[in-house]
Amino acid sequence: MLVKGKASGRRNTLLSFKDAPSSSLIRFTGAFVVFYCCIINFKPKPIKKIGVSSLLDLPLSVKDVAINVGSNIDPIMLADKKYGPCAHNIAVEPIVGYKIPFHRQLSVLPAAVSSMPGVMSMRIYNENGVSSSLAKPAMTDYWNSEESRGDGRLAIVPVITLSSLLNSIPKRINVAFLMTDIQGYDFMAIKEARNTLKERVTHIMTEVWYDDVYTYSGVHNDLCRDWLPLMTELGYTLVKTAYEEDMQKLKTRCKKQLKDNPQRPSGKEHAGLSEDNAYWVRNDVVDQPFPEVVSVQEYDPGYAEEEYKTCV
Repeated sequence: MLVKGKASGRRNTLLSFKDAPSSSLIRFTGAFVVFYCCIINFKPKPIKKIGVSSLLDLPLSVKDVAINVGSNIDPIMLADKKYGPCAHNIAVEPIVGYKIPFHRQLSVLPAAVSSMPGVMSMRIYNENGVSSSLAKPAMTDYWNSEESRGDGRLAIVPVITLSSLLNSIPKRINVAFLMTDIQGYDFMAIKEARNTLKERVTHIMTEVWYDDVYTYSGVHNDLCRDWLPLMTELGYTLVKTAYEEDMQKLKTRCKKQLKDNPQRPSGKEHAGLSEDNAYWVRNDVVDQPFPEVVSVQEYDPGYAEEEYKTCV
């Protein structure tokens, strides 16, 4: 507060240059010059950032992992005893991850996967959201149109890329198996991770579509038109599908499809349901079998508590 004739605070301690003694003025101006020079010549040192690792903090005892992208409520687990009690499994599930049974060898990542990270709307379809997708269905069908089940409702989900997940796993760990079932986004996710994929993963299972038939609109996932060219380029061999083991027969089917339809038809022209699971092996290990896996509900390896205590 100001009082008439007086100044409050620091203002009553200031001297004008006119009233100050010459010696004081010299000291004042000298200090000012030094201060000014210091300001002009000041070069701040770069701030040291505290290092935060981008790698998953998995125990050193973990040597192998399996990844199930789009696991729904029954993610896969590495079942072969050769992997031991310290093998780990990662389920990526944006909608019903909270329903997945707990297991000490399983981590659940509540996210969707696409070609770009961010936040997106996902439409929920079918029992337990098993057909939920970032894309809309190409046609109305039994699995996406039941109002009593809440088909079509929206959920806001975080979205990651497959490459970011793979790069978060320490390179000392072998990615024994990668499985994707992400309702039309499989090809997009794999294509985004292409360079990391061929370095880290030898055995892959992906959901694919046949004959240019679209399950969902706005995404490409055709085995013959999309998958075979990309995976061949990356150095993978298609060894079988869930419904076909004769690869020569499948190649003939693809050749006919591409000959009959040189240009990709639109989703409106070819909406439907024609899906399969394709099994890919990297060419340098094409003779190695796929790891044995079971769902978490069926997983009962019989490891003792003492064996689990070694996983540090």
